[in-house]
Amino acid sequence: MKNLIVNLGPLGDVVRTTVLLRQLNGENYWLTKKKCKDVLNSKKIKKTFFFDNESDLEELLKHKFDLLISLNEESEALNIVKNLKYEKLIGIYYNSNGEIDYTPESRYWFDMSLSSKFGKENADKLKMMNCKSYPQILIEMVGGLWDEQEYDLGIPSKKIKGKIGLIKEVTGIWKNKGWAFYDDLKDKLELEGYAVDFLGLKQTVREHIDDINNCEIVICGDTLGMHLALALNKKIVTIFNCTSANEIHDYGRLTKVVSPFCEKYFYKTGLNNEAIRAVSLEEVYKTFKKLV
Repeated sequence: MKNLIVNLGPLGDVVRTTVLLRQLNGENYWLTKKKCKDVLNSKKIKKTFFFDNESDLEELLKHKFDLLISLNEESEALNIVKNLKYEKLIGIYYNSNGEIDYTPESRYWFDMSLSSKFGKENADKLKMMNCKSYPQILIEMVGGLWDEQEYDLGIPSKKIKGKIGLIKEVTGIWKNKGWAFYDDLKDKLELEGYAVDFLGLKQTVREHIDDINNCEIVICGDTLGMHLALALNKKIVTIFNCTSANEIHDYGRLTKVVSPFCEKYFYKTGLNNEAIRAVSLEEVYKTFKKLV
């Protein structure tokens, strides 16, 4: 089998999509953007093609794939997918009428997406009711049996004791993923003698990975850092203010703190003070103490 995964980003989505590498047999190829190169180190990837490299796209068009897995809804990705050669497609594509469509195998996921055939309001309702994690959905999408397959970052996990990492940066359009009390939590933990650092975004993603890898426990929102920490086998406390906690599989090492207002702000853009303050400092602190 010769497989191509098309996932250009965001970075967190690329990290969690690496679960497919645990399932697919044969040669695996990946189409993404250069900003994602640091998270695609798996030995199970024969070659990574970069969307923002013209020569890579020219080479890609010369290949024929047994299986093409298309996961990006944006036109820039779909325009590439329509020109690729393949035996079987799973995922999203432009149909013969030039409209966005998706295959039956991928219906469960894309029915909840921005491209849902049911419209955004109903898609959000389906997303709210969904009880499957994204890794499970992907494994089942390609015909596999969900068995808690892990992410495959291709970077060994370091066994670190005692250091706590806090990630308060929020990228992307879901600003309510932020939390108002990271500074207060840092002060509280340091008073108890814990070594605590903020793990801010660095010049490269690899530096962010290394910062997370040098921690025992990470406290964060539903962010890239959370996915990296899961891939690096860290203990994690994650605060969910506006996104689906069910989509994240905990792998027995991630503890979820879900806002009482999560449904109210479910995938709402813009920053709301109530949303980022709904989870109390004390609740996250108590969750952390149970974890340690």
